[in-house]
Amino acid sequence: MRQFRLRGIKGQNAMSLGLIELIVAVGCAAILTSMIWIDLWALLPHGMRRRENGANDAIVFLLGDDTVTDMSTSAEVMAKRLDKIDPDRDALIGMITGIFPDLDPLLAEDGVLCKTLDAPEFTGVKLDADRNETRLILSIYSQTDSALIDDFCARTENAELLRLRTIVKNAPDMMWRTDDDGNLAWANDAFLGFSDACTDDDHGLPRLSPETLFSDCDLASAQPDQPVRCSLKTRESDAPHWFDITTIKTESGAFHYASDANGIVRAELAQRKFMQTLSQTFAQLSIGLAIFDRKRQLATFNPALLDMTDLNSEFLSGRPTLDALLDRLRDMRMLPEPKDYASWREQYSAMEKAAKAGSYSEHWNLPDSQTFRVTGWPHPDGAFALLFEDISAEVSLTRRFRSEIKTSQAVLDNLNDAIAVFSNSGNLVLANAAYCDLCGTDLTNGLMQCDLRVELRKWQDRCTPTRIWTNLREFSKQLDRRQTWTDTTIMDDGRQITCQAEPIAGGMTMMHFRFEAPLRPTLQKLTQRDDALLAIKG
Repeated sequence: MRQFRLRGIKGQNAMSLGLIELIVAVGCAAILTSMIWIDLWALLPHGMRRRENGANDAIVFLLGDDTVTDMSTSAEVMAKRLDKIDPDRDALIGMITGIFPDLDPLLAEDGVLCKTLDAPEFTGVKLDADRNETRLILSIYSQTDSALIDDFCARTENAELLRLRTIVKNAPDMMWRTDDDGNLAWANDAFLGFSDACTDDDHGLPRLSPETLFSDCDLASAQPDQPVRCSLKTRESDAPHWFDITTIKTESGAFHYASDANGIVRAELAQRKFMQTLSQTFAQLSIGLAIFDRKRQLATFNPALLDMTDLNSEFLSGRPTLDALLDRLRDMRMLPEPKDYASWREQYSAMEKAAKAGSYSEHWNLPDSQTFRVTGWPHPDGAFALLFEDISAEVSLTRRFRSEIKTSQAVLDNLNDAIAVFSNSGNLVLANAAYCDLCGTDLTNGLMQCDLRVELRKWQDRCTPTRIWTNLREFSKQLDRRQTWTDTTIMDDGRQITCQAEPIAGGMTMMHFRFEAPLRPTLQKLTQRDDALLAIKG
């Protein structure tokens, strides 16, 4: 029993302690909640505090550094009425500044802001501006029973309307409105100024009628997405003034906007003149020219292309593509005849990239023995040009020249005498087969690899010692008038050779080596029987 009683006492004490702890916890929570509410109340802007004290519903905007972070219900209603559902921060501040002009200099100051402003034109309407380092709160409220939102929106709309009227009235471009019958209903100062400048001196009245001012344009049928280009002349200038007029239809007429197009017209005129100059220049060229735009369509061509290819001018004026032009040239046998035209066309269709890179150049050998040099030239805007040059005469002349060289070389190679020609700088420029055999000269690597000094050493090694080679070296170095020089020497094998140096055109020297009868008697002649000699010895 005693133990049980002790346990009961201990249980009662525990329950008392738990109840005390619960009471202390609830008290602390109440104190903490009170402190939080006090802090939140201190953070509220003045407008919200006044609203709790009986003021009308405030229009509150919460602004960040660059954006509108949040707004009250009244502010959303006002923004909706002003067609500013998602207003810009600067635009919003500009709108509010129109009602509270003292707000702008306050916002220009740095640091914390806590200020109340009065609206000069609204009785009892105030603005609380609260700013710290992270946010700006603007609260607009009324201390009277007036409809704050209605008054504020009306004032804002009137101020904005006044600004728009001022902007439109003083705009540099002409603006005017016409009624359903096309009569002038309103015009800005720019329109009136141009109409006054176009006043007929005989009547002394401004031509306010748009139909009279722009008599060369049909503004009634103009479309909003298709500006009409019109011109007018003033008394001060003979040059016309050009305008692009945009017309917007309305329920009660139309609005017209005329933007200055003088710069565009001058640029287009300069471009046309430049293109005419280029066309005249291209027309005088003997080289065929075909310019393709970025879409691989023919943009321009010159008459030489017609003369060279016999293409139809109507076909070229239709702006054919590069593939269509190649097909037409093939039909006219103005292209090389490949075995596989499909692969050839793919190859030449890809030449666009090479032409745009400035790396395309090829010779077209045509079936009628004509030869075209086709070159591609790129343009910075992605276009490219193809130049067609008829080099048939050049190719024919080159072939004839090469044939003559081969014939002359063949004739020289059939001569028994060795012949070599040296330039004024001492380089071997011509030699026949007899000379190569005589001197052991190898011409497989070209003639320019052989020098007169090297050849002289070869001649000295194959002949008996003599001053002929020294004289020959001095003869080749003479710059004045030279006479044909001839001398004779003996080779190691006993053959007598005659060397002749003859000056020819261009300061060159021709060497002529001719073999003579040998000077040494043969062994047969030395061992022959001589009867007369034997009789004397007798």
